[in-house]
Amino acid sequence: MSSYSSADEAYDSDEPPELELNLGRLMDHASRALNAKCIGAKKLTRGASHEIFTLQFQEAAEAPASLAQAGFYCVARFTRGDSNSAKSLSEIATARYLKRFTEIPVPEIYYHDLDVDNDVGAPFVLMEKIPGRRLHSLWDDLSLENKKSALSQIASVLAQLAALQFDQIGSLDDSEHGIGPVISPCLEQPKGPFQSTGEYLRSFVSTESAESPELKNLFHQTQESIDQFLTRNDHAAYLQPPFCLIHADFDAQNMLFLELEVGSGPRLVGLIDFEYAYTGPLHFLYEYPIFIQDVSWSKELYAENAVLRAHFVRAIYEALPTPDARSTFIASMNEKSFAMSAFSNSFMTMKCSEKTLINSVTNYIKDLRDGTGLPYSGRLDYTPELYSHEGYPLPTDTTAKRETQDSAGDGIRLGESSPLGDLGMDEDGDLSK
Repeated sequence: MSSYSSADEAYDSDEPPELELNLGRLMDHASRALNAKCIGAKKLTRGASHEIFTLQFQEAAEAPASLAQAGFYCVARFTRGDSNSAKSLSEIATARYLKRFTEIPVPEIYYHDLDVDNDVGAPFVLMEKIPGRRLHSLWDDLSLENKKSALSQIASVLAQLAALQFDQIGSLDDSEHGIGPVISPCLEQPKGPFQSTGEYLRSFVSTESAESPELKNLFHQTQESIDQFLTRNDHAAYLQPPFCLIHADFDAQNMLFLELEVGSGPRLVGLIDFEYAYTGPLHFLYEYPIFIQDVSWSKELYAENAVLRAHFVRAIYEALPTPDARSTFIASMNEKSFAMSAFSNSFMTMKCSEKTLINSVTNYIKDLRDGTGLPYSGRLDYTPELYSHEGYPLPTDTTAKRETQDSAGDGIRLGESSPLGDLGMDEDGDLSK
């Protein structure tokens, strides 16, 4: 869950004003919800969107097993400002769905009251307190073998998410169908659910949402480029239904690990922060974690990252249950493209001003047209890493040969040498990355 913390971390350095809360009423609600008397509430963190408390309870045989396992502590998360109840309900529905249908360790949701006018003073959720530390605080000190161990466990999570199948793209909710409109920080209001990847992507560059004629025209060009890409790749199973469940921020700060005894390696004990999780195409699920992607200012990590990426791919391959699932996964990894990666980074991650959007769309179309865009932009000398049908990395000379063929042919994976010259792009564009 967003802003969840499992340890006694220091307050944020730039804190907003405290919420005015009736902690007595909170403890009353918690006591009834968890069948154990709440005897204390301690503030843990305070951020721009949430305040986090830990609640302590007296031991009780009727309490949930997870509360007892946590030493009779749980977490209370408050939402400040205008509560987006649809987002919170989807977040709760996602955590509960994963708890029911997978073995992924997610916090149990005990109780929620999302009414902004409740008697406690703010919308809140009571959830399981999971031990462990965020992976980003451990990663640099782990040995190579322990990093591989962590990645194998993360790969298992992705394989389980891939196995969850849905016929629409949307956000989970508590409705009868179980899937509602997509809730995204980039959309003014929820949209969908959608029947296809094309419909979903076009919703982020809708001409109806553009205020200026310039942005409207650029969005129209982007829609045409995406349609062309999807038409060329209509055979790709990783872009077609059934869709899978995707964690919208699958990064090290949202993975909790326990440090075990020397020689045993870290153990994944919690996956948190399901804000904006959604059902979508496998293409967006099958991705390297950002902490094993290369960046040009950390060249000393290139060799290790390459080893870890190969291990990660092989671990996912081994965790997938069927030959078809493995084939789709390898195809998705081998066919990463600027068209899809840059679209996601530019239009699907955060809400931007119209000026910023105009810059982003202009650069996106220019790089797509010129064939200069890269699927991974962290290093300028990037070359694709390709994998065999058995999930092993192919030799470098094979990768180089494939790169040459792609940039000279349909441009699917590298520079997207697609026919965009007829889309009205200004040849003297005054914007650059």
